[in-house]
Amino acid sequence: MKKIQIYNILSWFGILSFFAILFASCEKGPNFREFNYPELTVNDFSPAAGRPGYQITINGTNFGDVKKAVTVYFNGVAATQEDIISVTDKQIVVSVPKTATSGKISVKVWQFTKEVAGNFTFIPGGEISNISPGFGLEGSVVTILGKNFGIIPSDIKVTFGGVNAEVTSVTDTKIEVKVPKGGVTGLIKLYVGLQEIEGIYFLVGEEKLAGTIIGTPGSWSNNPATTIAAAFDGNVTTFVDGAVASGYLGFDLGATTKAKLNRMRYYPRTGNAARMNGARVYGTNDPDKVGTTNGDLLFTITTAPIYDWNVATINSATSYRYLYVYFATGNLNVSELEFYGVKDN
Repeated sequence: MKKIQIYNILSWFGILSFFAILFASCEKGPNFREFNYPELTVNDFSPAAGRPGYQITINGTNFGDVKKAVTVYFNGVAATQEDIISVTDKQIVVSVPKTATSGKISVKVWQFTKEVAGNFTFIPGGEISNISPGFGLEGSVVTILGKNFGIIPSDIKVTFGGVNAEVTSVTDTKIEVKVPKGGVTGLIKLYVGLQEIEGIYFLVGEEKLAGTIIGTPGSWSNNPATTIAAAFDGNVTTFVDGAVASGYLGFDLGATTKAKLNRMRYYPRTGNAARMNGARVYGTNDPDKVGTTNGDLLFTITTAPIYDWNVATINSATSYRYLYVYFATGNLNVSELEFYGVKDN
């Protein structure tokens, strides 16, 4: 009986202690900080028109200095955080997003949203439809076709592999430019004002090599869409999936054609990039060596490539009729292969 009484006393003591702590906590109250943000005002913006990438300055008050708290809308289209260049308490600088449209600009800072007086005119960005030719010597003329280029030559800049080129004529749909001295094989980039547009992979002093497709026949599960032809169809969404683990694929340039291989571009099969690690590029003029490791080794892929175009710089000293890539394993898993070089005269 005595033990039971002691237990009951301790139990009631524990319950009373719990309510005492709970009461004390409620009495003290939570320790929250309250933030009162001042309501913003917007006065004006400039310039009143612009292409994608152009910087627009918005003037006002109480913008603060926290970029993540600011959103700018172009006719309802939100600029990304990367588009917000700078924020001070009285000024916001923002780049026009590619998806903007003409209309009102509005600014949101924390919980406040204000519309700026006046309308912004969105000038559609430039678009490239064709570049020709795809290779050329220094000083040769390249034509870029498209739309929304404008007609102001000073707004246009073109680079070949990062080297500035001379723009010789500009219309809204056509630009002519000379391959620059010192230009290197690489991407053509067109700049319309502050807008950057990526063009083709241009070959300075060399050309894209092609011939009769050669390689290990067949495919996994006898799928006609995944034979070696898929590597040369210009479509990065198709791919080769060989019937066996090892094999080769490439070109026979022809009985009267040889070329020095300067570089190879390749795009791995999505989800299987590691299967290209270890693939080797060979050149030979001996038909008995084609498809073997007895040709002249020109390049070895030593890491899993990225899921994009990869470039191998080779610059072979010898000209070859047969160029091919040999896979010891990996079932020839590649989406696209392109060879570039200089043919013998």
